[in-house]
Amino acid sequence: MRGRAAGGPGMVRTLDSLIVDVVTGTMSLLFPERCPGCDRMDVSGLCPDCMELLEWLRPELCCPRCGNPHITETDLGGDSCPDCRRHRPRYTKAAAVLQYSGPLVRALILWKYHDYRHLSRMLARFPINWIARYSPSWWDSIEAIVPVPHHASTLRQRGFNPPQEIAARIGRAFGIPVMPAVLFKIRETRPQAGLHASERMVNLHGCMKVFDESLVSGRKILVIDDVMTTGATLNESARALRDAGASRVYGLVIARQSA
Repeated sequence: MRGRAAGGPGMVRTLDSLIVDVVTGTMSLLFPERCPGCDRMDVSGLCPDCMELLEWLRPELCCPRCGNPHITETDLGGDSCPDCRRHRPRYTKAAAVLQYSGPLVRALILWKYHDYRHLSRMLARFPINWIARYSPSWWDSIEAIVPVPHHASTLRQRGFNPPQEIAARIGRAFGIPVMPAVLFKIRETRPQAGLHASERMVNLHGCMKVFDESLVSGRKILVIDDVMTTGATLNESARALRDAGASRVYGLVIARQSA
């Protein structure tokens, strides 16, 4: 009896493994993985060809304040580009990892709007690898990470908050606490797409709030978002955090899009 009892669990584990293998194999046949950039089959994440098309942004070639890569050397004066000098951002500094172009655009759209949440792991590797390679001068001062919030109605529609997915993985990779329940979007806003820079700022003004100021007061905060165009979302996030007492607010996004 003892021998049968000892062998029983082993048989169960073997049967379980077999079932998992069969189900996994069947799902792979019915729903093969595809590259989110070009739809190539049987590829996990971006395929090698799409990876080659990614445009990585080097901090020394971008505006040191807003991370804008679309500037020339003569545009820079002091520590910022002409746009930053005309309208000084509320955030201290911001950086982008990749240019919003090529296969990355399709991958981000599938991730954010078409329930491809499994791409979070792949997309988070981009900022993690970028930080490990470039490590901005301000990186070591970060005390906490805050993802850009979504309004409750947007969360219900999408089922998840994309910036929070990235923030959680960056926090784990570098041992920095992530605070997803600090910054809230208290007012639903119009979609930013199609709005001019000034309209984007007006659209978002006052839509975010920190309810527990003790969580950010005196601290250096990193705000994580997916895509940056004019910087209006990051600017509003920084305004709310600075008004709540944060000493400095930095920004990091996966991709930078032309305004």
